[in-house]
Amino acid sequence: MHVTVTTADTTGETIGNAAIVAEEMESWLREMDGFEGLLLLASEGRALGLAFWASREIAEHHAVARAEFRERMLGVAGVRIEEVVDYEVAFARFGPRLIEAAGA
Repeated sequence: MHVTVTTADTTGETIGNAAIVAEEMESWLREMDGFEGLLLLASEGRALGLAFWASREIAEHHAVARAEFRERMLGVAGVRIEEVVDYEVAFARFGPRLIEAAGA
């Protein structure tokens, strides 16, 4: 499993706006083969978006389209991208409440 982590400066934006942007991004990303999910963590002035992919190869295959969409969406939202970094998921275990919340 592969994950792309996008860090953004959200100064001046509300956490509620972050959720709206994430929902729009997720609805677009889920149309891509190999997309496994999206997690958005937000605090005052900063957000981390984690996009999960079946493999690094699949993420790289969609890299240009993802970058263009990410820039467009976050630009419209008034958010500045600070960093985009790729990782391999080395370990993950989630309790039932987190899994339930993710399904909501």
